[in-house]
Amino acid sequence: MKIRVLAFLLIIGFFAVMLQDVSAQSAPTLKVTVAKKSYKPGQTGTLIIKFKHGTKVKIPKEPPIEVSISGDGVTGQGVQDYSGGEGDYINDSQIKYTFKISGSAESGSTIAISGTVKFGYCSTETGTCKMTSKSFTVNVKVK
Repeated sequence: MKIRVLAFLLIIGFFAVMLQDVSAQSAPTLKVTVAKKSYKPGQTGTLIIKFKHGTKVKIPKEPPIEVSISGDGVTGQGVQDYSGGEGDYINDSQIKYTFKISGSAESGSTIAISGTVKFGYCSTETGTCKMTSKSFTVNVKVK
């Protein structure tokens, strides 16, 4: 009887450790910056999206990273290519997203760009991958 109880406790302990490892994989955070401080009306700009994550977490190339933005006087142009590098994960844990300032944007104004980034992240220890979505807001000055 004692052997069965001990075996049962060992099995429960094993699963508790496995579940803890999976849940310990916290979702990366984002830092979004603008390549330049200000842009002229009608000019194209670049958002730099950096994923901040633990050492044992990587951002996979597939499924593709999706970025959507909104803001008065700005339109999204799309994610620049991040397929380079070796393997199934992006290099440098960052991507670039191109946007365009409206030609009718008022000089001297500030445009708030709000957006969402949908992406996957994987644990290099367990191979477990998850999807998440993070929001951001960044300001752009119009020259």
